[in-house]
Parts: sequence; C-alpha cells; structure tokens
Amino acid sequence: MSLRIRKQKRDNRFNINLTDDEAQIFESAANITGIQAGVIMRQMLLKQALAILLADDIEPDFSLDNFLNKGATAHLSRSDEVCQQNQ
Repeated sequence: MSLRIRKQKRDNRFNINLTDDEAQIFESAANITGIQAGVIMRQMLLKQALAILLADDIEPDFSLDNFLNKGATAHLSRSDEVCQQNQ
C-alpha cells in the first residue's frame, strides 16, 4: 500500500532528537501505512503547527512519557473540560 508523494524541493532543514519510543511510533506508522516516516512526520508537524496556531491550550513542557503514564481517568477529565469550554 505504497502511496506516491510528489517530490518538492526543500532547502530548509531541521533536526529533531527523538526518544526510542517516539521513533518507534513513526517507524510503526511507516510500516503499517507504507509511507516513509519522514513524510508522516512532515504532515503531522504541519497539521499540529496549524492546530497550535488556532489553539489556546499550548503545552510548552509536554512530555510523552507523562502523557502515556497518565491514567485514562485523567485523560477523560481533560476531555470533559475541553468539551465544556467549547459549549
């Protein structure tokens, strides 16, 4: 299921350091979809950047480890807060 992505000239380069867990998420997504991890990262980055520009709840100290270790109740209570704010 390989999708062909049109090549574009890219002169700007950024490097990011990922933890093993973060890298594994992208590698798994690439294996499942057949799309290169770099393409997945680029699309995710652009979508997230647009969401952040429109959001008011940016978390500068976001930690994937804390997010994954937080219980389901904490995640659900956060969802309830967001839903109530949007009403």
